[in-house]
Amino acid sequence: MLQLSKSLTKRKKAIAIVVAQLLSNIYQDVEPTHEMNRIIDLLKDESKSVTTAYGTTSGEEVTKLISEEGLDMDEVNRRILLYRNRRRLKKGRTRSQLVGDLANYLSDYCSQAKTYEELVDQIKHMPKMTHKPLGGGFDLDNENVPVFLETLTDEERKKLLQKVNEKIAQGGKEFEIGEDLERYLNEVGMKYGIDCSVDDFETMGKSYFGIKVFIGDRGIIGWFHGTFEELKAALSKEIELEAQDKVKCPYCGRKIVRYVAMNILKNCDCGAKIEIVRESVRKGNVTHMKRNIAFLKLKET
Repeated sequence: MLQLSKSLTKRKKAIAIVVAQLLSNIYQDVEPTHEMNRIIDLLKDESKSVTTAYGTTSGEEVTKLISEEGLDMDEVNRRILLYRNRRRLKKGRTRSQLVGDLANYLSDYCSQAKTYEELVDQIKHMPKMTHKPLGGGFDLDNENVPVFLETLTDEERKKLLQKVNEKIAQGGKEFEIGEDLERYLNEVGMKYGIDCSVDDFETMGKSYFGIKVFIGDRGIIGWFHGTFEELKAALSKEIELEAQDKVKCPYCGRKIVRYVAMNILKNCDCGAKIEIVRESVRKGNVTHMKRNIAFLKLKET
């Protein structure tokens, strides 16, 4: 049932919009050149309900409205053209997204190629892994990638090759920057005895970084907005915070960085043995196992 204004001007426009939406929904290749009688012929036998901007209706119901109140053909044709262009734009975005997802998948496992054929030839050597694109899209794997590749136009194939080579080159630069960051963090952590590692590093422009960093046993995963120097400074502070987490030997009172006690030392300076014990911690109905430190005094001989 349509909800239409009592205003004659608004009512005529609403009917035109509904007609255009119905035609575009039922006949997606409809052109904005039909006469009113032709539109009535197209819609009069359509009994299926369709949701429009003014409510749910059908071709039969709208045909009666057209016969009773007429139809603004200029508005109908303008709307048909608008909806058709939107569909084409959406289809273009979908194709562009597919090429982008393929490029992300292939750049993870392939090396740079001079030709599209050389790139495709590498697929047979890729590991059997499934790529799940961020933000949705198609899951990609060894079986469906060749199928998608067959649907690409020559222009899309050129674009895919270009994107893959660019992403591989970018990945090489990111690896080098990630190694530089890891060296810097280990230099900072050295005075505390804390080891650091950079497992993943991505750049988005000059001031947005995706990181997966381990400072001691603590993992830091996420995105950082700022310069590379600001990222280094922020992670340096995290190392200093980690160094403040200390355990105290109950026999001599020595304070030791927890990471060092758990991963490097076997004994305290006083001779007490350091052991890692597993303790159960109950939270609600769930029991978690937690690693902790125990100091054991060696027996005097």
